[in-house]
Amino acid sequence: MNKRLQGLDLYRIIGCAFVIINHCNSKVLLQVTPGSLAWYVTVGVIYLSKITVPGFFMITGYNLLHRKDDRITYFKRIVRIVGVLVVFSIFYYLWRNGSNGSFGGFMRTLWHDGATDAFWYLYVYLGLMVMMPLFQWVATAFDASGKESGEAGAHGKRSLLVKILIAAAVYVSLIPSVCILVPAFEMNEFFELPMIGCAVMYLFIGHAFYLYRDEIRAGEGVRVKDLRLTAAFFACFTVNMLLAMAENRITGGGSFTSFSEIHTVGMLAESFAAFAFLIKVRGEGFGGKLIRFAAPATFGIYLFADFVCSSTHMIYYNLCQYMNRLLAVAVQDIAAFAIALTAVTLLRLIPPVGKWI
Repeated sequence: MNKRLQGLDLYRIIGCAFVIINHCNSKVLLQVTPGSLAWYVTVGVIYLSKITVPGFFMITGYNLLHRKDDRITYFKRIVRIVGVLVVFSIFYYLWRNGSNGSFGGFMRTLWHDGATDAFWYLYVYLGLMVMMPLFQWVATAFDASGKESGEAGAHGKRSLLVKILIAAAVYVSLIPSVCILVPAFEMNEFFELPMIGCAVMYLFIGHAFYLYRDEIRAGEGVRVKDLRLTAAFFACFTVNMLLAMAENRITGGGSFTSFSEIHTVGMLAESFAAFAFLIKVRGEGFGGKLIRFAAPATFGIYLFADFVCSSTHMIYYNLCQYMNRLLAVAVQDIAAFAIALTAVTLLRLIPPVGKWI
């Protein structure tokens, strides 16, 4: 595995762990008493785990937008995602419905509802793959190779991409964030029709990271810039926590998760800082071996996440009799991740399966 991508692999692993945390314990965590210590821990866990999806989008942009895929590669990628979606939708539909299911019910689930909550991302990812040739064509306008326009021209193209992304972020993330606290600020819905979505914005942010990869990853060891990124991440995380508390007061305890959505400016900033820091990771020694072992299984862990979470709920219920429920939640999360990692690693040893998950 390419050593330069160790940081992205680490982000995938962390992201899959957060997927399990969200899907194992979201109902449990949302039932805590506002203002209690458990409530603050819950808010922290939720707002920390929400960097997962933006990170996955940015990783996709980093890895794919600079390429020029041929038709065979394009269709192979589409077929793989569609195949995985259909097979695992069958798996989840049969698991939940058994003999009570029907072909019509399955098709309605596959086409409209989604077989399980976590698959909303798979549908978005499929849409991104369908549009990938267009996105790759647009990305070539910001090619930083310098071969055609010289180094100065290439730098200008990269800067233009950054400026466009900043302008997009103002509308895509800042305005929705303001509207959460001040609903009257919301604009006419038809103004949004021609705007790019947040998934596409994150995709091109990932491409911007690719264009600046040499500058970002330059140097060895921990530097002042790295410490600043760490500080920026925790600053964004703290601001998101404060916004959650403000929302909780405004709604009278009715909600505190609106600012955890991927289209809010706080989550954009938090995800950006996390990606900028993790992209610099160079896996070495035992830590590098762990990353190389777990990273290939991340897609499979995501696919099995809801099944493993539901199957391990008894661990949580039994442990609640003997310990604090947040500790019980943590034990269940660790067990679910370990089970999923082990199962997927073994399944990947089967040649046909290994190519798909």
